Amino acid sequence: MSFAYYIASDKIGEQDSKLGAILMQSFFNKLIEAGELPAYILLVERGVRLLLAEFPAFEALRALEDKGVEILACATCLEFYDIKDKIIAGKISNMPSIIEIMHKVEKVIRL
Repeated sequence: MSFAYYIASDKIGEQDSKLGAILMQSFFNKLIEAGELPAYILLVERGVRLLLAEFPAFEALRALEDKGVEILACATCLEFYDIKDKIIAGKISNMPSIIEIMHKVEKVIRL
């Protein structure tokens, strides 16, 4: 089954930002070991910040990309945070492409 993760934050949860960052890093580290990988990871809003080298989840995302997971970051979001030239993983995408992928895969999981 083809599926995608839609991620709109740089942490998991809404209450404790430090814990949320730890959980996000743990999620991606464990995802590398999972038997089934997503076809896509779609990053929007603050989720695009995960592609910056200073974020703990960055190395795990690069490892997932090396395993064939396509990581797409919203260009508008990258421009909003002024980090378009600072990401060193993933591909810059746009909302029409992200929508097309969500329609194409069998399941979209939102974190």
